[in-house]
Amino acid sequence: MPSMLGPSEHEEGSDRACQGVSPNNESCNQPATVHCIKCHLWFCDLHAEDEHWHACMLSEGDNRGES
Repeated sequence: MPSMLGPSEHEEGSDRACQGVSPNNESCNQPATVHCIKCHLWFCDLHAEDEHWHACMLSEGDNRGES
């Protein structure tokens, strides 16, 4: 399955802040460098692939159709 966080979605030196939100509704203030093509939000490198901060990663992790 292709990743929704492809290399073309990375941006270095962005002045955007991470749009990830923790399960405790805490926001991240780190610079956002990864754009999700599914939800169109921007994330820092740490939270882009963290299912607790980026809900799209939950659907990436399931194995639909695989046995």
